[in-house]
Amino acid sequence: MASKLDRFLREEEVVAVTSLSRATIWRLVKASQFPPPVNITPGRVGWRESAIAGWQSDPMRWQGGAA
Repeated sequence: MASKLDRFLREEEVVAVTSLSRATIWRLVKASQFPPPVNITPGRVGWRESAIAGWQSDPMRWQGGAA
């Protein structure tokens, strides 16, 4: 059985689905309160859709890797 691939979200998509500003996202990443981005190519990062979904399920209790 094939498993569903985890999609990468661009920064603009993360802003749209979370309603957070770019600055807030990066501030939360730095404070380890938001999933960190993944380097996709040099100069391009993305967030795993599953990581963002995990954060959205309980943002106040989210801890990296525990979502």
